[in-house]
Amino acid sequence: MEKIKVLVIVNLYIILSASSCIRVRNESLDDKLMLEKINYKGNELRIDGYYCRFNYVSKETEPRGVIPFIFYRNGIILGDVGVTMDRISEMEETFRNGFYVNNSKKYYWGVFQINGTQIKYEKWVAGDTPFSAFTYEGEILNDTTFVINKGYRMKNAGKKAPLELNWEYHFKQFSPKPDSTNRFIP
Repeated sequence: MEKIKVLVIVNLYIILSASSCIRVRNESLDDKLMLEKINYKGNELRIDGYYCRFNYVSKETEPRGVIPFIFYRNGIILGDVGVTMDRISEMEETFRNGFYVNNSKKYYWGVFQINGTQIKYEKWVAGDTPFSAFTYEGEILNDTTFVINKGYRMKNAGKKAPLELNWEYHFKQFSPKPDSTNRFIP
């Protein structure tokens, strides 16, 4: 009987010790988005669907997946969680039935601005805690294609961690788009 009491106490100690290691994310420590959210009134890009960037192992191979982005008239962008090529229809179903938005994380969301043929968006990046906000800039080639060629983090009034990129996004008409209402961007 004494052995059982000792085992119970040891097990309780282990459980309590382990649970004290669980950290709750403090969202107030995440970077703030610096890019202003403004309504998009232009027609430089179609927004009656989503854009996808193909994910390649190398340019000589077939794409292994897509990374979707959805643009909204209210200046919000949603996306950046990719799927394999054989699961695109499943991804679209999660758009239709609300599962994608209802289970979205903070780093799915961001804001964008378009000025002529220039596009800029800022969103949180998953990984380290707190989340960093990165700005991405590029050029609109036509109303169904744009290229992001640089990214950086704004910190202390300067651009940090600059990235040279070549991300090409292509439009796919889709309806109905998920709702842009979220708790991260008012």
